Order: sequence, then structure tokens, then C-alpha cells
Amino acid sequence: MKKWFPELMDQWSQLSGYQRFERLVSLVLTVAIGFVVLVALYYLVVHVIELLFVQTRDPFDYRVFQAVFDMILTVLIAMEFNNSIVRTMEGRGGFIQVEIVVLIAIMALVRKFMVMDMETIEPLKIVALAAAVLALGLSYWLVRRGGNGSS
Repeated sequence: MKKWFPELMDQWSQLSGYQRFERLVSLVLTVAIGFVVLVALYYLVVHVIELLFVQTRDPFDYRVFQAVFDMILTVLIAMEFNNSIVRTMEGRGGFIQVEIVVLIAIMALVRKFMVMDMETIEPLKIVALAAAVLALGLSYWLVRRGGNGSS
């Protein structure tokens, strides 16, 4: 097992029971999310080929662009989420993990902005999303500032 998952077995004997449990749960989640990412990547490739070559749609049509980037960003968000779990498994959680979670939330909001239909969305919803981006940006800045040890 150490050969395949050195992160999991690193310092195993020095870990408490809960820390071992946490690493095992992290491993299961990593494998599950990895499988989801592979399936999503497969569907992404199939869908892009279908959109661009089978349906002979204009790749510069904004609906095609939105659909493709929606799928790409979804896969990237899942990969970043998986990366944060791997960091936990490696014992590098804590402050860095907060930074990653905030970045994942920012990516999710960017994805939301990219796929929203500007003709049908309510203006108040755009304001709310913009406020969320501003709050997350401020949170990210505070986490980075606190992590660097500056005052």
C-alpha cells in the first residue's frame, strides 16, 4: 500500500487514530473524485467533438463557447477540490486549505458568470453574485496576508 499511496502511509505510526481515519477517508474521496473527473473529462471531449464537428456549429457562437467553458471549468473545479483533499491526506491542511477553498469558490462564481444568460437574468442576481465575488476576493486577500505573516 505504501508503494501506491506514499502520502497515506507517510508517518502512519506517529498518527493518532482520528488522523489515520481522516487519511483513509481522504483517500476514498480522492479516488471517488478522481473517477468523477475522468468521467467528466470523457463527456467533455465527446461533447466538444459533437458540438464542433458533428453538429457543425460555429465554435464562435457564444452558446457553444459558454457550454464548452462551463464543462471545462466544472472539471477544473473538481480537480482543485480533489487537490485540497490530497493536501489534507498529506498532512498539509490548515491555513493553506482555507486559501484553496476560497479559490475554488471564486472559480465556481467565475463559472457562474460565464454561463449566465444576460438576457434573462435578474439584475439583482448579478449584484448578489458580484458582491459574493468581492467578499471572496477580500477573504482571499486576508488569508494570503495572514499566511505571509505580514501585518
